[in-house]
Amino acid sequence: MAVKEDDVKNAHMVSKGYIRAWADRRNVVDVLDLQDGRGYPSSYLRATVVSYAYDPNVLTRNLERDYSLIEDAGTPALVKMREGKPLTTAEARAVIAFLDMHLDRGRYADRTKVRAPAVVLRTDGRIEHTELALGDALLLAQSLQEVLRLTTLGLERWPWQVREARGLATGDGAVLLWPTTDGAEISTVSFPISPTQLLVIGEDLPDDVPLNPLLAENSKRWIVGARGSLDFSKAAVIAAKRSQK
Repeated sequence: MAVKEDDVKNAHMVSKGYIRAWADRRNVVDVLDLQDGRGYPSSYLRATVVSYAYDPNVLTRNLERDYSLIEDAGTPALVKMREGKPLTTAEARAVIAFLDMHLDRGRYADRTKVRAPAVVLRTDGRIEHTELALGDALLLAQSLQEVLRLTTLGLERWPWQVREARGLATGDGAVLLWPTTDGAEISTVSFPISPTQLLVIGEDLPDDVPLNPLLAENSKRWIVGARGSLDFSKAAVIAAKRSQK
């Protein structure tokens, strides 16, 4: 599917097709912007939008197109899980790619305005002093071995379950990685797929895990909830605390 200019201009930091599950009949969700310290209701079509967020300044790969392809494959598979339908191996891999994308974008969700100085050697031999944008950072991170990629863990062979829950929020930090008891490696990956459903891949989680507080702590900028479920005043409180660190 071709990516339109408006899709690049109005880049969603949290996939709109995914957060649609939190929208009411008027397509409205609650949003906390932890960077600007604001909470407000918004159409899910406009929530978490940052203009040209993934447009690279130096590299030429179309990152928004890559994300669009992952979303096109992963979102229908998430819908199947919400409906209680089993996934094919290809669909499970599409979900894993979606979670990997969500995790990757979440790492940088509060850095859309950050620019890093760089020296670039052009193909004609010229040396150019420029700046790296978020899109460049995301593309470069894809080749770093120290950056965890969910697609390398063999998650399709782990146990999968969709657990019932109540009042789940989501956000850019919604992919939670749970270590083994000794903290040596990851034993579980969890991800809310609707306000009442939690995808758990790997070992099961205790019933009393405080999922929403952990998600809020893990989210860099965006938290999304069903209409009326979020305390808008918390956005300013969290932003103020983070600015003091």
